[in-house]
Amino acid sequence: MDVVGVALYVLSWILAAMFLKAGLVKVTSRLFPKEHQQASKRFVLCADVCPTVLFGYTPPPDGYMFVIGVIETLCSILLMLPLTNVHARIYLVFAVLMALAIYTHGVLAQFGKMVVPMCLFLACLVLYKMEPLTLSKMPIK
Repeated sequence: MDVVGVALYVLSWILAAMFLKAGLVKVTSRLFPKEHQQASKRFVLCADVCPTVLFGYTPPPDGYMFVIGVIETLCSILLMLPLTNVHARIYLVFAVLMALAIYTHGVLAQFGKMVVPMCLFLACLVLYKMEPLTLSKMPIK
């Protein structure tokens, strides 16, 4: 495996770990109580600018946070499994989530908070396009 392949492989695991923690923070307060409480406060603002508002539906903040958390958690777990046929789709789901996060921070004029979602969005697009090796496709030497 070349250097770029190793870098993409490591990036995919870092990305999966980051989204897993972010998802678990949103889903339950048992693992990260302080972060969960902070996320709950943030999602009150986020629910008001959710893209579904454009169609006349404002989601409840806790429900909105829970749904996003479940998507992040399940996709992260799937990304950690050697199911190579779903990895590209998961990177695309993460890219869409990050695009929505960028939109949300932009609407709320929280431009400093857009940096991390932008970086994650770009990382997801790179991983989607490059499809790094997984454990099941790695050559054994």
